[in-house]
Amino acid sequence: MITALLFASLVLFMTGYILQAVTKPKKYPPGPRWLPMVGSSNAVQKLTKFYGSQWKALSHLAKEYSSEVLGLKLGSDLVVVVYGDRNIRQVFIDTEFEGRPDSFFIKLRCFGKRMGITSADGPLWSLHRQFTVKHLKNVGFGKTAMEKEIQYEMNRIVDYISSSNKPITPKNIFASSVMNVLWKYVAGESIAKDRLTLLLDLLSARSKAFSMAGGWLNQFPWCRFIFPEASGYTLIRRINKQLADIIEEAIENHKNKATNNDFIYSYLEHMKDNKDTFTEEQLKVICLDLFIAGSQTTSNLLEFAILTALRNQHIQEKIYEEITRIIGDSTPCWTDSHKLVYTSAFLLEVQRYYTIVPLAGPRRVLSDTVIGGYSIPKETTILLAVGDLNFDPNLYDDPHEFKPERFINEQGALKNAEHVYTFGLGRRRCPGDSLARSFIFLTFVGILQKFKIQCVNGLLPSDEPVIGLIAAPRPYSASFVKRN
Repeated sequence: MITALLFASLVLFMTGYILQAVTKPKKYPPGPRWLPMVGSSNAVQKLTKFYGSQWKALSHLAKEYSSEVLGLKLGSDLVVVVYGDRNIRQVFIDTEFEGRPDSFFIKLRCFGKRMGITSADGPLWSLHRQFTVKHLKNVGFGKTAMEKEIQYEMNRIVDYISSSNKPITPKNIFASSVMNVLWKYVAGESIAKDRLTLLLDLLSARSKAFSMAGGWLNQFPWCRFIFPEASGYTLIRRINKQLADIIEEAIENHKNKATNNDFIYSYLEHMKDNKDTFTEEQLKVICLDLFIAGSQTTSNLLEFAILTALRNQHIQEKIYEEITRIIGDSTPCWTDSHKLVYTSAFLLEVQRYYTIVPLAGPRRVLSDTVIGGYSIPKETTILLAVGDLNFDPNLYDDPHEFKPERFINEQGALKNAEHVYTFGLGRRRCPGDSLARSFIFLTFVGILQKFKIQCVNGLLPSDEPVIGLIAAPRPYSASFVKRN
C-alpha cells in the first residue's frame, strides 16, 4: 500500500513537473513548442547547425511564426528575441530592460563574477559606468588628444603598408592599432609588442571559445563537470587566467608610479576612499570590458570597409575622388567626416550591411512588461535582432544591395542614420563609440588617400562574414598600390 502511494505521488509529481515545463506563460510570444528540461533548445540548436549561426536560426524561426517577438525557452530560461525598429528601440531605451542575466555564462565572461560595466546592472553598474565615462574623458578620451593618438596610429599603418613589398592581411594591423590607443587611455602607456600580441591572440581565442560554448554550457552549466574540454569550459578558464594576469600586471605597475593621465590611476585614487564599491576586482573587469568592446568590433568593421572597397572598385574610386577634391593631402581629422559626405555614407552602409553584432544583448527584464502586445515575465532574457533590422525592406529600399547613397539626402548632405544601432542606444550605449567611429573614419580615409586597394592574383575575396558572438570577415589579403 505504501509503495503504491509513493509510486502514485511520484507519477503526480513528474506529471506536474512536465506540465509546468512545457506550458507557456499567458500571452507569451509565439515560438516552437517546449520539451521538458531542454525547452526549445533542440529546435534552436538544429537550425543553428544548419544555418551556421544562432542569429540566422532565430531569424528563420521568427519568419516561421510570423512574429516580431519570438518566444523561446532555452533550458530553464525564458528567452525572447525582438525584431522591428519599434520593439528594438523600446528594449534599448526603456529602463525595465537595463538588467543583465544573472547566469553562469555571464559570470564566466567576467572572471567568475557578474561585475564590470558590460555584464553588471543596478547601482553597481550605474555608479561605475558614470565613473568610467567621466574619467576616460578626463584623461582625453573622445577629445583632441585622442584624435592625435589615432592619427599617429593611422600614419604608422600607412608607413607599414608603404614599406611592405607583398600583399597585406588587414587583420594583422588594425586590431593592434586600436588596442594601442585603448591601452594608452586605460593604462597610460604604450603596450609592449609581445604583450600586445598575446593580448590580441587571447581576445580572439576567447571570442571563438565563447561562440563554441554558447549552447549547452550556457543552458546547462553542470555539463562542465562531465565534459570540461568538449564544452569549452577549460579553454575559457585558461584564457581568462592569462587575460587576468596581463591586466593585474598593469594595475600593480600603477601602484608604484606617480601619474594621473590614465583610467587605472584615476580608479585606484578613487578607490582609496570608496573601498566598499570600488575594488581591484571591479577595476580588472572594467578593463576587460573596455578591451573587448573596443578592439575586435572596431577592427572588424574597418576590415569590412577595406574588403568592400576592394570588391567594388567603382565605389573605391568615387571615395578617392572625394578625398582628393575635399582634403587633398591633408591629414584626415574627425571634422572632415561632415565634408566627406560620400565616404561617411559608405562607412554607414558598411555598418548596416555587415552588422557587427547581429544579436545584441542579452538584457534581463526587471519587471513584468509588454512588447508588441505580448506579455514578457520578469527575469526573461531579451535578445535584439539588429542584424534583421538592418535588412528590413520597410526601412531600406533594396536592403540586400550595398548602396552608400541611401544615407545621402536630396540636398547632398549626410542623413541621420537613425536606425543603425552599431553602438547601441540609451544608457547602455557603448562607452567607446567615439574611439570606434573616429578610428574607423580616420584610418580608412588615410589608407584610401594614399593607396589603391586591389585583389591578389585577381582573386576576389568572399564577402560572406563569419558570425559568432560578433561578425568578422573571412581572412583575406589585398595589394595596396601607392597612388601617384
